[in-house]
Amino acid sequence: MEVLLVIIGLALIAFLVFLLGNNTKQKEYRSSTLKKEELIQKYEDEMKTIIEKYKDDPDTLTIKKIEYLKKASNKIHNNIFFSDSEAKALVQRLASL
Repeated sequence: MEVLLVIIGLALIAFLVFLLGNNTKQKEYRSSTLKKEELIQKYEDEMKTIIEKYKDDPDTLTIKKIEYLKKASNKIHNNIFFSDSEAKALVQRLASL
């Protein structure tokens, strides 16, 4: 009788561990092309925000754009999704906004 209670207890514990273990959320995987496009859009949106914020002050706008381009260029060139030529093209595109 005691052995049966121990087996039932162990089975209950194993069942609870199984239920709790399957409750973890699965990660959402996106293709590298989608991630790259999201990154490009993020950089463009940030540059547009800077342009909109300082549109009435051309001197400050120029300074802020240069600061942002330096930071963004560094991040883009270190990003695994972009080759050197793609990184240069993106930085040039950001500079032309």
